[in-house]
Amino acid sequence: MADDAHDPGRALVALVTGATGGIGTALCAELAAHGYTVVAADLDGGRPPGARHAVTLDLRSGESCRAAVEETTERCGRLDLLVNNAGINARGRTEHMPEDVWGGVVDVNLNGTFRMSQAAYPAMAQRGGSIVNLASTGGLVAIGGSAVYGVTKAAIVHLTKVLAVEWAAVDIRVNAVAPTIVPSPMTADVLDDAEYMAAKMATIPLGRVVAPHEVAAAVRWLASTDAAMVTGHTIAVDGGVSVL
Repeated sequence: MADDAHDPGRALVALVTGATGGIGTALCAELAAHGYTVVAADLDGGRPPGARHAVTLDLRSGESCRAAVEETTERCGRLDLLVNNAGINARGRTEHMPEDVWGGVVDVNLNGTFRMSQAAYPAMAQRGGSIVNLASTGGLVAIGGSAVYGVTKAAIVHLTKVLAVEWAAVDIRVNAVAPTIVPSPMTADVLDDAEYMAAKMATIPLGRVVAPHEVAAAVRWLASTDAAMVTGHTIAVDGGVSVL
């Protein structure tokens, strides 16, 4: 049984997008360890450790998002937590950014978060629930060479606030977590770049990257009853980056 269960005797159900990436895998493990029935959603339909079920999801399609939610509720009977974790990046100076690349990142990161949240609303509105969005310190502070990623994450921070206000009446809490750099397939290219990482570490007061399990723990707390009066907020798991 989940330690945060609203319905004693029945585990809460969590749907995690981008479940086969570094943070996604940690999210599935963390939530499962706290009693959630975890449904993993990703393009490849993979099922990481901790996930009970897996669904194929293309965030660029509203139909795919609705199908993922429907399959979750059909298999598990309910949906209590949506973690909008999936995302992509495109690095480069803004003046050289191709318009189609910019649009592709916006469509997955921002529009995908909107599509999944909208798809989850009918299931959650029946008994309440929680949505946790993955933002980034790139959406809180300006990072050169990351305009499109930062803009989408900044928009997710604001979308989090708006949905928290709109959906409070049906007891859906909406929050976000904003980590600094996390070892994952998305950051693999820069983790091996000594010059880039030296500059990056200089911006982090605690002087290290964020472990995936630290992001997962923050997500799990926001979804828990310990955070029952927390909505519309973004927790920065960033070693102090956003306070400089």
